[in-house]
Amino acid sequence: MAAQFVLAAAIVLSASWNPVPWLQLLLAVPGIALAISAWAAVGLRKLRVHPTVTEKTTLVTSGPYAIVRHPMYSGLLWFTLMLLFPTITPWRVAAWVALTAVLVIKANYEEKMMSARFPEYPHYMQTVGGLIPKFPKILRD
Repeated sequence: MAAQFVLAAAIVLSASWNPVPWLQLLLAVPGIALAISAWAAVGLRKLRVHPTVTEKTTLVTSGPYAIVRHPMYSGLLWFTLMLLFPTITPWRVAAWVALTAVLVIKANYEEKMMSARFPEYPHYMQTVGGLIPKFPKILRD
């Protein structure tokens, strides 16, 4: 979790903020909205930083969770990706790739625990994308 926060902070703090990158922030709005809607769907008081599953954990499959299984991670990745522009540097791209790897590892860990806790979770995994939405079957054919 520390790596997630350090990498995200490094990307945000190293962005070119003078002048304010209005275009990048505008393009980042969908990621911000996705993450905020996920927080609202889970409930701000139930939000946990650590990816543990407890007896109080509930399976949320509506709202943004009907689009992707990890909307907070997807939103963070979209937001930080938009902030890479226009000052793309190798170390910033490496930080974003590392952030993606950390979130994929974290998501996989969560999914193992969710599958053990909720028998319906494997079906949910088959029908809803992890970090990227799955296209409906009619669009994939």
